[in-house]
Parts: sequence; C-alpha cells; structure tokens
Amino acid sequence: MGKAIAIAYLKEGANVVAADFNEVGLEDLAKEVSELGLISQFKAVKCNITNDDDCANAVKVCVDTFGTCNVLTSNVGIADDFSLVEDITNEQWDRLISVNLTGQMKMSRAALRYFVANEIKASIVMITSNAAFESATGGPAYSAAKAGANGLMKAIAYEYGRKGIRCNSICPGPVMTNIANSITRNEAGVAVHLATGYNAHCREWTCKPIGMADDIAPLSVYLASDESSFVNSASIIIDGGVCLG
Repeated sequence: MGKAIAIAYLKEGANVVAADFNEVGLEDLAKEVSELGLISQFKAVKCNITNDDDCANAVKVCVDTFGTCNVLTSNVGIADDFSLVEDITNEQWDRLISVNLTGQMKMSRAALRYFVANEIKASIVMITSNAAFESATGGPAYSAAKAGANGLMKAIAYEYGRKGIRCNSICPGPVMTNIANSITRNEAGVAVHLATGYNAHCREWTCKPIGMADDIAPLSVYLASDESSFVNSASIIIDGGVCLG
C-alpha cells in the first residue's frame, strides 16, 4: 500500500522519501521508480518507526535532499494472530501497540517538530484500518492500535490545525498486501473471526470482497494536496461497504 501511494505521489510530480525497515522492499520500489523515469524525485531511507532517531533522520533526509518536507504519509501495519483477548500474550500486545500506534506517534512527532519550527503548512495522512470501527475485521491488539491511531490523528488535527497543519486518516478494509503473509492464526480466534457478519457475508453486500493498493492511493493523493484544504480530522473508510454490515 505504501508503495502504491509513493508511486502515485511521484506521478503527481511530488518528491518522495520512502522510509521503510524492509531494505529489500525499498530496493524493489527504487527499481520500479527508475523504470518509470522518476528516480530524480525519489530517495529511500531505512527507518524503524519505533526508533526516535530513525524517525527524525527520515525527516532530515527529506529536507536535505529536496529542501523541505510538507507531507507525511504514515503507512505502517503488522497484524496479530486473532488470539482472543483471554489468550493474547503481553508480548503480542506490546509489539502491536509499539508498531501500529506508538510508531505512528513517533513518526508524526518527528514531522511535526519540523513543520512547527519552520512554519510549514502541511498535511499528515495516516493509514489506519476499518478495524478501528469494525473490530471483528482484526484481532484485538490490531483493532485497539488502529482505533488509537485514529484518536491520535484527531488530537493532531485539533492541536495543529490552527497552524495550517492538517491530519486525516484513511481506514482501509481488506486489501491485498504483504501483511497477509506474516499472519499466524490462533484457531479459536479465527473461528470467531470467520463467524462475524463481515467475514461470513461480505461478498453478499460489498462491491468487491477485497481491495487493491491502487484503490487506496488516490485518496491519499487528495488528502495530501491543497485540494483537500477544508478536510481536517476525518477518518475515511475505504472498504467496499464492509462497515455497512
């Protein structure tokens, strides 16, 4: 999803710094960007968003390379194994919250420190999840972290809107991404998961059962742009109608 968003930004003429812990993924993205003839607008940097110094460095690389930074798109997500709340371990919980919520805060904080100090009119676009609203679509730690990220988004929108810094979130439903490859499955939790209305019946009421990364990228472009100047503190669901259920 982050790859699709980065390429969409580049095609709109933006300069992009892609920050990721996965160096192989960054190399693959750089190759695709080069093939598109957009490599002069692109820079990659390894970044662990749970690390304060890495977050600050990602912003610095952007400023040093392109002269400024005025958009942060924070697209991070790891999944739990659908363990029931009674079964989830402290380690599972802490890991999900650390990456999916605290990581969002640390990356946003690093960007905000630059925006505020330099009086930058900016946009922060957080990618969260419809699991923030329809918790049955994710495990308990995942759902809690994504709901927390939406709360963080609203706090940022309120605190910094007067400074010309907007913050909104995109809340995708099921999208074909690499996250599915990393999920292990707690059988008891999966049984509950598959019994929910969404999982049992989504094909009956959604426009399509699963989205693609390119379904999410255009909204990110809009929220990052001046065309959305009147949009602040919005959590926008893109899930084909899943949350209607």
